[in-house]
Amino acid sequence: MSKLTKKEQKETEILAKRIMPKTDFQKIIEHDKTYYNILNQALEYNVVKQDIMSVKYKKIIKKQSKDEITKNIDLLVDFAETSLKILDFQAKLRIQQKLVDDKEMHFDNVFLPQFEKESKEAKENFLKVINRAKVIVDENNNYFESLINKINYEFAWWDKVDEKSKKNEEYVIQLYKPLKRILANYDKKIEELKTDKKYK
Repeated sequence: MSKLTKKEQKETEILAKRIMPKTDFQKIIEHDKTYYNILNQALEYNVVKQDIMSVKYKKIIKKQSKDEITKNIDLLVDFAETSLKILDFQAKLRIQQKLVDDKEMHFDNVFLPQFEKESKEAKENFLKVINRAKVIVDENNNYFESLINKINYEFAWWDKVDEKSKKNEEYVIQLYKPLKRILANYDKKIEELKTDKKYK
């Protein structure tokens, strides 16, 4: 059977250190909330800046003289840009808050129930699936070479995972699900072979 290519080796290193949705969800949400807080700060500072500038701005606009406008054009442009920034920050804050709310709702109502179901199945069948996959690799049947290569690929990234992560149910699921699919394909090919033999 063929060994993993350099590209596949690199991919397995990335897979071994990937972000896990459940484990790293809190970090991702904290990042999103930090971004929200910084946007809020930027909004507040720009509102204060606008208030300070508005005193001069109103005097200039009230006079409506060409000389006053020409002399203070930088202030007028800065005031307009600050006002625009305020509107942009307000819109970004609403979007960011909605993003955080949507992520939390999806996590609680969609991801977690599905995850719990997959975790239960993986816990019950993990060793059986691993052992069966190892047997198929050890048999080294050329007819199943592409499936064996896929199994080896999954085992390659798993072997790069540290022992603590191997106990993490998310990592277990990340190995279990692809191996389960590969074994289902293996079983399908076995059935096809049996069917072919019947008609020969």
